[in-house]
Amino acid sequence: MFSENVIFVFPGQGVQYIGMGKDLFKNFACVRYTFEQVSDIAHKNVAKFCFDGPSSYLNRPDITSLGIFAHSISIARIIEGALGKPLYEIAYAMVGHSMGQYSALHCVGSVLLEDVVKLVSDRSSYMIGAGVKDGGMACIVGLSKEDVLLSLLAAKGHGYAAIANHNAKDQFIISGQIEALDAVIDRAFEKGAKIAKRLNVAVPAHCELMKKAEVLLRTRLEKIEINPPKTNWFSNHTANIMSNPKDVKEALASQMSHGVRWLEIMEKFPDYNITRAYELGPGKTLSGLINRAGVGCKAKQTDNLKNVLEMLNELCSLNVR
Repeated sequence: MFSENVIFVFPGQGVQYIGMGKDLFKNFACVRYTFEQVSDIAHKNVAKFCFDGPSSYLNRPDITSLGIFAHSISIARIIEGALGKPLYEIAYAMVGHSMGQYSALHCVGSVLLEDVVKLVSDRSSYMIGAGVKDGGMACIVGLSKEDVLLSLLAAKGHGYAAIANHNAKDQFIISGQIEALDAVIDRAFEKGAKIAKRLNVAVPAHCELMKKAEVLLRTRLEKIEINPPKTNWFSNHTANIMSNPKDVKEALASQMSHGVRWLEIMEKFPDYNITRAYELGPGKTLSGLINRAGVGCKAKQTDNLKNVLEMLNELCSLNVR
């Protein structure tokens, strides 16, 4: 019986910033080693573009994925070193948002580092190479799902647009073609949206426009060995805990053209008595969503040295798994 069930959550693309992980790199040998490993496997200097940019390079989907992954895994290794056991023996559960699913899969012991680095890189290449011209994503905040669906009707005659991520009760990410997105944004404002804007993303992720990328990823996953997670792992595609490797592969592939069900995942935290969440990686997007969701779970970011040290003190004092 544990007094607290801890979940580690891993961010996906869009949270990157120049300098992410730099102070951790300076202070922990395991972080330097992790960045070196990822760089060697990917044949790219991950630390350099994370710490120095430029933004135009760091924001490329393939580069972003590697940087966020290295940052997230570095923090996981700091925890493992401090507590003397693998992350899956500390966490009750793990979950990643979009690309963060792969960080979580590695940390639950399902995929080897070399395999997951190559997989993350290939996944980004498939998305870029899906052949979608004038595609992107937009954020809508302050509307109900019903009003967002009504706003999507404005895309008719302008192209394709659909809900890609449902992140909170009133926060949605829309994917599609630029002209269609602009029409939806205008309609969302008419309906009273607090925020409706295009994001700095050139790939319309998690929608039907990624079908080609889904096919390629499914074929790629056939060549990867995925073992059963050693602790609970939530799927973005089903919003359920998943353990069968075949199901995991299918969910990862299908999720390329289907939305991230983040709100549903958070709403299941009380069912599993998940009361603490730590976001491993850059930024505080996921921890912010969890704290605002009202699901009885206290979440914290861990993207810099100060945050990480605070987290380690908490974990050492908690009666965790």
